[in-house]
Amino acid sequence: MAKREQTKRGARHWISTALQLVAILLIVLLLRTFVIGTIYVKGSSMEPNFHHGDFLIVNKLETLVSAPERGDVVICALEEGAYGGENIIKRVIGLPGDEIDLRLQEDGTYRTYINAEAQTEPYIAEEMMDGGDISYPFVVPEGCYFVMGDNRNASTDSRRLSIGSIAKEDIMGKVVPVSYTHLTLPTILRV
Repeated sequence: MAKREQTKRGARHWISTALQLVAILLIVLLLRTFVIGTIYVKGSSMEPNFHHGDFLIVNKLETLVSAPERGDVVICALEEGAYGGENIIKRVIGLPGDEIDLRLQEDGTYRTYINAEAQTEPYIAEEMMDGGDISYPFVVPEGCYFVMGDNRNASTDSRRLSIGSIAKEDIMGKVVPVSYTHLTLPTILRV
């Protein structure tokens, strides 16, 4: 009888452990789907702030419950036809209704103007040499955002007709300003 009782206790223990593991896996799946994600940076379009191979944490919940703000670094989902349907990392430059103008300067570089106001962009390392192939001034459609890479001379972004404005529902999340460069110790970013 004692052996039978011990077997029942053992079975209950294994069932309890299995249920706990299933619950943990469900919680992790929900968190990864709706709250937090990770992504590796591909390419140089966000240098000097993010580099090829950087491992980033993405806050998915924030963009579900609130609108991105100017200056946020976000992950955008591209349509299947645009560059193979990849996710891209870019900085939000223009909000819905903003007028974006990239004005050619005397020295051959472009300067960013938002709603006729020249922008100071401390996060870019060099002057912009390419204004893209859209017409300026460009008014960002409602429900959309104008995004650009920090490395303007090596970025395919909203300045291109092939990308254009990014709809809010295509913004997958906001990058959390902590980077694990090639999976080394965390680096706090100045974004």
